[in-house]
Amino acid sequence: MNKSMTQGTRAASLRPAGHVNQYDTWEVATPAHCTHYVRCLIGVESRGADASALLARVANTFAGAVGPASLGRGIATGAGGERSDIFYAYWNSPAHYASWLTTPRVASLWADDALLEGPVGLWRESMVIPVERNETNYSNDAAYDGIAQIDKQMRKTDVHGYWGSARERIPASAHDTMPSAAPDFMLRPAASMETLGRRVRITLPGNTCVIRSFQDWSQAQAAEVDWYLGNVEPVLRVGLNYLNGNRTEAKCYGMRYIREYDMSGAIDLNRTSTFGYFESLQTLERWTHTHPTHLNIFRAAISMVQRFQGEVAVKLGHEVSVLPEGMLSAEYVNCARSTGFLSWSHED
Repeated sequence: MNKSMTQGTRAASLRPAGHVNQYDTWEVATPAHCTHYVRCLIGVESRGADASALLARVANTFAGAVGPASLGRGIATGAGGERSDIFYAYWNSPAHYASWLTTPRVASLWADDALLEGPVGLWRESMVIPVERNETNYSNDAAYDGIAQIDKQMRKTDVHGYWGSARERIPASAHDTMPSAAPDFMLRPAASMETLGRRVRITLPGNTCVIRSFQDWSQAQAAEVDWYLGNVEPVLRVGLNYLNGNRTEAKCYGMRYIREYDMSGAIDLNRTSTFGYFESLQTLERWTHTHPTHLNIFRAAISMVQRFQGEVAVKLGHEVSVLPEGMLSAEYVNCARSTGFLSWSHED
């Protein structure tokens, strides 16, 4: 542990006196032998061109004994209108992930300088997640994706339903407030370099906070789907647009909204995910606890629960991780300047 970031032991629970949960939630019951997860997002960015050959090449890297334990696919649109077909892969061991990186198909892909030319880019954002710096929360016990799909062991938690409960579900928060290691990082002048035709590597500061949220209406009845898509999803989009449009103010490196598809990329799964990167857990909390755009999301979700008297088939959930120094890195090959963390690159 980085002692300079340790702030002592939390004196008391953040749970308000007399708080009673109005609904149940679940979390992943991580096996004792698992100490870290790895999540890697790999995107193929197409700027008005056919990217099918590169997509097939990327998909082929996941086969084999050291491939990911959980794998999903979706589509997101970048700030400049670029389409990214994204694979989000999970491992339950950094060693397995490291072995995957050294397989010939993976190593040759990322060393291929031919990718530096043309209207298609390639990027990856990789994070090693200590279990003690991670929390999960779901509206039901259906473990369909991400970390939950790896372990497939869910348990109810009563640590939810109040501001600060996400922090309390992170074991390390009992002795570490996990402040940003570089609170001035977003204020430093960005490089003016051209990113197309280049390979750029970026490492974000220690204690960057990463959130993936889940929204799944694939098993819901028509009335509930209509309610979610008409009353909740639009409010969610407003919040995400605020974060992407006000990154420095929100201290958010970026937020992606991904429509999920099957592994062929042809079948819409009626699910979405968001992937967001904040300067710290504190800045994520500031948005979730106090900003009107997130308070509106919270109210819209509660109104859906009330509308259907607690019998909600739309599945909601999230993973939140606070990453130590050096555990979040990215590489962008021939990508638009607005892609991922390139806006925060400080090297020409």
